[in-house]
Amino acid sequence: MASQYMLLMDWDETITSADTVHLVAEAGYQAHGTSSSLSSGVPPWSEFTNAYMSDYVAYQASFGPRTTLRDELEFLTRSADVEQASVSRIEKAGLFKSVTAKHLQMQAAKVEIRPGFFNVIRRCRTLGVMLGIMSVNWSQVFIRAALEQNFGPCDDVPVYCNEIEFDKDGTGTGVMSNGDYVLRTGADKAKLVRHLMARNSGKKVVYAGDSTGDLHPLLDADVGVVIGEKKSLRETCERVGITVRDISLLDVTSPKDGRVLYCIQEWNQLLLHGPFANKKFVL
Repeated sequence: MASQYMLLMDWDETITSADTVHLVAEAGYQAHGTSSSLSSGVPPWSEFTNAYMSDYVAYQASFGPRTTLRDELEFLTRSADVEQASVSRIEKAGLFKSVTAKHLQMQAAKVEIRPGFFNVIRRCRTLGVMLGIMSVNWSQVFIRAALEQNFGPCDDVPVYCNEIEFDKDGTGTGVMSNGDYVLRTGADKAKLVRHLMARNSGKKVVYAGDSTGDLHPLLDADVGVVIGEKKSLRETCERVGITVRDISLLDVTSPKDGRVLYCIQEWNQLLLHGPFANKKFVL
């Protein structure tokens, strides 16, 4: 049975309970035989995060006030330069040189998945809903390992993500721009959403995300679902005129409103309301 819907999802803090980029970074340090707090010839992780925040704050100040939705989306799109500068620093330092899939898989075992996520996946499989994860995380290998370690084979869940480059022996070269998809910003995700919509004409997209980095695809989707209570996203929505409603108010028969998103606190709420509702499901 095929459904008219696709469910596309962010990874970090949407499917996972916490951000996981630092776990990917730790795989790099482990490949150098050390931890992020010990010298390995590679700067400590805090140096990379501090440099990123310095770039971001400077960019934010240079951009100026963002009082409209158009301003906000442009700001998020142009932040690609900040993201690329961070990637370039990490590549130059060689953090992921010598990393292997095994290092990433070991780190994936530390990932905590939000409660209820797999209930939604099972429901979507029953309904024939197309699934997909799209992330600005740095490793598809890492994400897929976390899924499979928690839920078994997930070949029906494509992962659209950046990837560390490996040589013919499966060893990291230090390059981080490998893979079929290079996703640095929400604008890159939105472009991919539109591509998938065009390739699967007639299907409607439900996109689930948690942060301002998801704003582009949240707004482009037929139904944008915000998970959690991230203050920065809520404040941004209020500032630029986006309404965030409880998922119980979603009417899938009504025309799409491009300035309305729907919120859930946990994945199981998608089984009570919206296109994947299961009347037999009880929280």
